[in-house]
Amino acid sequence: MLRHWFVGALGVVLWSGLWAQQSAPINFIARATACELDANKDGRCDYWYASFYEGVSSDHVQLSLDNVVRFSGTASQKIRLQRNSGNAGFFVIFTSVNFNSPFKPQVGEALLTKVAIRAEGFQNATYQVYITTGSRRIHLLPETSQDTGGWQQLSAAAPVELDQDGAPYFSLVVEFRVQDGAASGTFWIDEAYMLSARTVQRANQLPNGLKLCFSFLYREQDPYAYLNNLLFKVVMGANQMGQVLQRLYPDTVWMPYCYFSGTLVPPIYRYNSDLYNYDDVLQNHPDWFLLDQDGQRIPYGEAYYIDVGRQDVRERAWQSLRDFLNRCGRPRYVYLDNVDMRVGPDRFNPPNYPTNEAWVNAVVGWFEYVGSRVRQEFGTTFVPNAAWSPAFWLRGIPGVSQDAPGVATLPYIGGFLIEHAFTHARSNGQTTISNYGTATGTNGPQRWDNWALRNAIRLATEYPEKIVILMPTFWTNAPDSRQKIRFAIAMCLIVQHENTYIQLDPRYQQEEYRTGYFPPELFIPLGNPTGNFRIQDGDIIVGGLFIREYQNGIVLANPRSDRDFTFVVPRDLYDWDRNLIRAGNQITIPRQTGLVLWSAPEITVSLSPEATEVLPGATVQFTVTYRNTGTAPGTNVRIAVPLPDGMTLVSSDPPAQLENRTIVWTVPSIPVNGTGSLRFTVRVQ
Repeated sequence: MLRHWFVGALGVVLWSGLWAQQSAPINFIARATACELDANKDGRCDYWYASFYEGVSSDHVQLSLDNVVRFSGTASQKIRLQRNSGNAGFFVIFTSVNFNSPFKPQVGEALLTKVAIRAEGFQNATYQVYITTGSRRIHLLPETSQDTGGWQQLSAAAPVELDQDGAPYFSLVVEFRVQDGAASGTFWIDEAYMLSARTVQRANQLPNGLKLCFSFLYREQDPYAYLNNLLFKVVMGANQMGQVLQRLYPDTVWMPYCYFSGTLVPPIYRYNSDLYNYDDVLQNHPDWFLLDQDGQRIPYGEAYYIDVGRQDVRERAWQSLRDFLNRCGRPRYVYLDNVDMRVGPDRFNPPNYPTNEAWVNAVVGWFEYVGSRVRQEFGTTFVPNAAWSPAFWLRGIPGVSQDAPGVATLPYIGGFLIEHAFTHARSNGQTTISNYGTATGTNGPQRWDNWALRNAIRLATEYPEKIVILMPTFWTNAPDSRQKIRFAIAMCLIVQHENTYIQLDPRYQQEEYRTGYFPPELFIPLGNPTGNFRIQDGDIIVGGLFIREYQNGIVLANPRSDRDFTFVVPRDLYDWDRNLIRAGNQITIPRQTGLVLWSAPEITVSLSPEATEVLPGATVQFTVTYRNTGTAPGTNVRIAVPLPDGMTLVSSDPPAQLENRTIVWTVPSIPVNGTGSLRFTVRVQ
C-alpha cells in the first residue's frame, strides 16, 4: 500500500541572548513569606490571620514584628502569650493559598511547605505546626511545649486536596493550646513557603535594554496575574506586588508609597502613605494645615496641603517613616508622591510663604531633616515624583545657569519618577508635548521652575547612578496617538541608562489595560545602546535631532516643536512598521516625532519535496532550504520540522535533535542573503 505524506508547518524561532530567561520556583504564599510587612499596624504580618477559641482571646496574645529576633531579612512575626488566669482554649495563626487567583496550584499538585520557627518559655501551654490540605491535617511538628533552642526549620510535602465542600484548600497553621489558669510563652515565625515543582520564567529585560516599572496605578492588583510574561524590575507602591516579586525574583526593587506635601484624608492611608496622620492633624494639630490667602485649607486630590516648613511637622514625618520602615522590611527606597515646590504666590498664595522661594526653602529643609535621619538609620533614600519641576534637582550648566535648589537634597535622593515624561495625557482627550526650551527667557535653562522638555531629558541622563522611572502618559484612541506614543518610546530609548525603568501609562484609559499597556514598538529588538546620544543641528540647550546608536539599529527623536530635521540612513534598515529604507536615503524627522530604524534577520524556509508517496518500510530524504532576506545576520536560528505520526527519523545532516517528535537544528549564523540546506531521512512505518 502506498502512503501519501505531506510535510508542512515548519517552525522558525530566532533566539537572542537578550531574551535569556530567568526562572524561579513558584511560591504561592510569597506575600506572607518574609513576615516583614504590617501595613495596617495591628502587629500581625500581612496575609497571616489569627483566630481565637474558647478561653483564649486576643487580649491574651500580643502580636508584633520583631526586628531583633529573626531568621533572615529584617523582621519576624512574634507571638507572645501571657495571661494570669482563664479557662482552657486555643488560638491559631495561619496563612493560606489564594485559590481565587488566576495563578494557583491544581488539585493533586504537591506543594513543599517550609517555615522557620522559634519557641521559648511555654508554661501551661503547647504549640504545634501543621498543614491543612482539604479536610486533612499533616504535622510538621507535633504538639509540644519544649523550647526549640533557637531557630528550627520545618518542612513537609503534601498534595492539594478538596475540603468537605468540594473546594481546594491548603494552609500552614501554628496552633497554641492553653490549659486552665495562668499561661505564657513566646513564639516566632519567619520565612514560610509553599513551593510548587513548577517554575515561572521571565526575560531579563526587553530586547532594547529597557526595564519595566510596576506602580500602584495598575488596575489589576493580583500579583500572580503578572508572573509568567512581564518583566517588572521596579515595583512602586503596590505592596502585594512588591512582596511577591521580591520573593520570586530577588533582584526586583520595591519602594513603598508615601505622600510628601499633604495629609491624606481616606483612612486606608493612615498608617503608611500619610506621613502626618490626617485624623490626628484634624483633631490635635489644625495649625499644621497650609492655608491659602483666604485662610482656607488647600485641597489637592485626596489630600490637604500641610506646612512642611514647621519643625513639628518634619518630626512627625520622620517618626512616621521610622515606624513604617520597620513594618515594611526596611526597603532601600521610599517613593514620595506630589513633591510640590510651586505653591507660592502664583498658585495658592499661602500668607506665611509670601514668595515661592520661601516655600522652596521649606521643601529643602524637610528633605535635609527627614532625609538625613532616614538615610542614617536605615540606609534608605527617597525617589520623589519630579513632575512639578524636573529642573528642581539639576546642577547648573557652566557659564549658563546656577544649581537649582533641589541640588542640596541630592544626598537623600535615590532616584526620580518623571511622571508625564515626554508626553502628557490631558483630561480633554488630548496628549500634549511640552516645548523643548529656549536659550533665554521663561523657558531658558536659567529657570528651574518651567516645564521645558529639556529638563526631563537632563534629569533622566545626568544622574546615571540613581534610579530614573519614566512615565509618559497619553491617550491611545486619539488621531495622533500612535505618533505621540512612538515619540515617548523613542525618547525613553534616547535617554535610558543602566538604572532606567519605564511605565507607559494610558492615564485616563487604565481600566482598558488592567495589566498594563505594551505596544509592539516596545519590543523592537534593537539590542543594547552602544553609546550615549548625540545631537545633530543643535545642542542640549536649544535641542536638535537626538540620535542614538544601538547594536541593531538607530533611534531618532525630534523634540523641537518648531523645526523638522533630516537624516541620511547609513545602511539598509526597517522603520517602525517594518518598511525597508535603503542605505543613502534621506528621511525627514518631523517636529515632536520619534523613529526607530532597526535591522533584523528575515529567515524563509522551504521543504523539498513537499509531498511524497512511499511504501511502508521505505525511506525518503527531505531537504530544508533556508535563506536570510533581512537586513541583519541571523544568530542561533532555530529551525524545527514536525515529524508526523507513522514516521521515524533515520538520520539528519547536520545532526539534529529530536524534541517531542520535532526535528530541530540550531544554525549558528546566517548572514544577510545567506542560504543553506539541511537534510533528514525518515522511514515510513
